Amino acid sequence: MEWELLGYKSYPFSVNPISINTLELFTGHSEEIRICKNVLTDKNIRLVIEGARGVGTTSFANYLKFSSQKKHQYFALRDEISVEKRWNLESLLTAVISTIIREFEINYEKEVRKNKVFLEAKSLSYRLSEAYNSFGITAFSVGGNYGKTSAITQPTFVPSTTLGHHLKDLGALAVKLGFKNGILVQLNNLDLNVIHTEEHLEYLFNAARDYFQIENISWLLVGDVGLRSFIARRVDRLDDIISDAITIKSLTKPLYHELIDKRLNYYQANKNTIFPIGKDVFDYLYDLTNGRLRYIFGLIYALTNRLHIGKLIQNISIELAKTTITTLAQERIQNFNLTRGEIILIKALAKQGEADVSHLSELMKKNRTVVSRMLKKLLTDKLVDVQQQGKQRIYFTSLDAKIAFLEL
Repeated sequence: MEWELLGYKSYPFSVNPISINTLELFTGHSEEIRICKNVLTDKNIRLVIEGARGVGTTSFANYLKFSSQKKHQYFALRDEISVEKRWNLESLLTAVISTIIREFEINYEKEVRKNKVFLEAKSLSYRLSEAYNSFGITAFSVGGNYGKTSAITQPTFVPSTTLGHHLKDLGALAVKLGFKNGILVQLNNLDLNVIHTEEHLEYLFNAARDYFQIENISWLLVGDVGLRSFIARRVDRLDDIISDAITIKSLTKPLYHELIDKRLNYYQANKNTIFPIGKDVFDYLYDLTNGRLRYIFGLIYALTNRLHIGKLIQNISIELAKTTITTLAQERIQNFNLTRGEIILIKALAKQGEADVSHLSELMKKNRTVVSRMLKKLLTDKLVDVQQQGKQRIYFTSLDAKIAFLEL
């Protein structure tokens, strides 16, 4: 799509989280921001940020860390660390140290190039990267996706205590560079039963607990709804030292409209340009997705590309939007060759909104083992999602499944 021809500098609704260069696009959550900024005035904090996938937890965390960096409260890493499901403590600490090293080198090369602390940590980072590569694991030298393709438990090449000493030294170096509270690290992907099993996250948090208290290092722990209650229920050692926890919910409709206008104005190259999607379609997408911005922005992109906006069609009506979105969802669903039982389960879940295994078993008049087996497959296919609510696992349909089977 050539957005310049439509009067925009680029696509106004990128699904990428806001960055240090687009902070002005952040909208809403004023009370949550106030609370978190107060927490961030202290050193060595551990702040939990949770919310349903797609509502903007990463953008919220980015806004916090980049705003604090502008005030020289913290040195903030541009890339969040996406914690993968097979990481051990050493691979987590190695990923953090490597990201810090890269950020120092990019932003303060002149100041750190002869610094002993930096050079020793950099040397260790390179050695570990080579070791992990030799072991057959993708290195994380380009950011937070390290370990994503690993198919086995990751080995220990350097003791965690050694890595902890280097992390502490790097925190002190950040203070010397003028950042009052040291380094702010953002850990993403802390999603129970989607990325991590409870057992693995319990292990990782317990193992990392003492390292979360390293001087001049603070942490944003970002995950799905239920992360805070999981910590309280399963990781009491970490629970004792959590500074605060915030739940991010979808923007209200008025704030959503404000965000849409803000993005259109920001990317507009021509003041007379009118976006080809009207308010009625935006409102439909908000209701369809429960206000989850990442899903909304993804659907807008799919709509504009499928309908060849600017070439075949100039404006998208609400009727055309509904028909196109349903068609797209059905096309994707067809790729999975679902059984009749799986289709019945998805329809029941879509109609219900959310349910646990027991409720679904009653609705379908099937035993729990059969329903659990189907849910496991649908989770793998990403047609069903799950959230941990206390001791219960609550299931709900993916957006594609909801559209294909409920929005007809």
